[in-house]
Amino acid sequence: MVIVAEQVRARVLRADLKEKAERWEREDTARGPEPEPEAGRQSSAARPADGPARELLGEWFALHAPMVLRVVGRAVRREDAHLVEDLAQDVWVEAWQYLLRGNEVARPVGLLAVMARSRVSAHYRSARVRRESATDFQVTELAVDRLVSWIGAVA
Repeated sequence: MVIVAEQVRARVLRADLKEKAERWEREDTARGPEPEPEAGRQSSAARPADGPARELLGEWFALHAPMVLRVVGRAVRREDAHLVEDLAQDVWVEAWQYLLRGNEVARPVGLLAVMARSRVSAHYRSARVRRESATDFQVTELAVDRLVSWIGAVA
């Protein structure tokens, strides 16, 4: 009796989630693409005050990008080699934020190496990495089944 009730509950959740996903898809399609920024307006990502930091980061990237890739590549597990470029990109974002905060850097090589190792360590500390599994969210039924299994595991 309990198993039947859980199966019915799972079917109801699946149907509800499928309906919501379809509704969100319709709304998103009806909304259309995001508007382009007006010509002549500068986007918020490019502020004149960021110029010196942007130039400095560009110099660092030209000189040290291969080193960052090597450090990240040596620190990741063999089966995660496909993550090297993503984690290296995260290092550059972190370096950009570090510069924007106004920090002075005497040795950029050392800073970037430490940031690279720290980023890889943070990646592996993340509980998400240990539990993550791929789902093709383009196939609505599979996605809904996956969500129901997650909800059922928690409930």
